[in-house]
Amino acid sequence: MTKAVGRPPRSETEIIEFRTKVSQHALALYRQDGLEAVSIRRLSKAVGCAPTTLYAHFAGKTEILMLLWAEVLAEMAEHVQASVKTTSDPAERLKAAALAFVSYWIDHPDHFRLVFMSNDVGRSDVDSFIETGDVLGHFQMFADLIRNLNPKPGDVKVRTDALVAGMIGVSLCSITIRNYPWSATAMITNQVIEGITA
Repeated sequence: MTKAVGRPPRSETEIIEFRTKVSQHALALYRQDGLEAVSIRRLSKAVGCAPTTLYAHFAGKTEILMLLWAEVLAEMAEHVQASVKTTSDPAERLKAAALAFVSYWIDHPDHFRLVFMSNDVGRSDVDSFIETGDVLGHFQMFADLIRNLNPKPGDVKVRTDALVAGMIGVSLCSITIRNYPWSATAMITNQVIEGITA
């Protein structure tokens, strides 16, 4: 009988813990030195493993980037969901969610740049992430809030899309065009909400 050589396969829990550890170190590297710093070599050194170990768990840098996107979007969704727990009024819940969405990105401009402004990311990578990740689920929470306002049949999708696009736009302008004297982000966000609920 031949004795097995090498480390035994990781359990599902160990794999999840390892991927979480990798994403935490990748996010720290990103915050410190930008996306270019999140190389397999540098990340493996930060995590304390060989580059081959990372390649055994990730297809490459793009997959690590997608893991970062998922982490950030999950954190944002948690922030938004916490904001709607304070009221049961449908209009107030939508307003609280929209304000929380915009404030999350403005409070975390590095996360906004990572998710919405990453360089060297192909459309197929973004499409793949949208298809496999929970991006649609994160935006679905806004569709559910809009649906609770009882709009006309068929209006939920277009109103949700308009709201999400408007909120991302408010965040983008506030983060990237800082020298322009924008009105308060809450006031602009309220205008977006009024536009889609009128």
